[in-house]
Amino acid sequence: MATTAHSAKAAADQAADFGYDAFKTTVDRSMAAFDGLAVNSKLNLEALTDSVGAAAECAQSLSAQAAAYGKKAMEDHLSIAKKLATAKSVQEAFDIQTGYAKSAMESYLSELTRWSDSVTASMQRSMKPINERVAAAAEQFSVR
Repeated sequence: MATTAHSAKAAADQAADFGYDAFKTTVDRSMAAFDGLAVNSKLNLEALTDSVGAAAECAQSLSAQAAAYGKKAMEDHLSIAKKLATAKSVQEAFDIQTGYAKSAMESYLSELTRWSDSVTASMQRSMKPINERVAAAAEQFSVR
């Protein structure tokens, strides 16, 4: 009977040790996963902040470009208005107006191209941190 009790105690001790080891391993893995989640969340937030910062810089740059273009366009309008006021004939006024319309359209299209290039470059800059985080996450998940 003593042998049976001794072997039952040994089996119970072995089962308790196994349960403790399994529990400890699970807790350690869970803690490591939560630590990884916290690190990834922090990196994602930093990427989002960098992205928003780049987008804000673009908006500021576009505002400055728009203001400069608006100022130049207004100056050109006033200059042409003065020239039209001093025109000696209808043909001269027509020529002034036609020349102005052509140059204003060329200037507008040039400015529009510049704005388009600025927006494209800004989108690339602003999406870069997010794209890097997505690539890192894809790489991290593909390793598992």
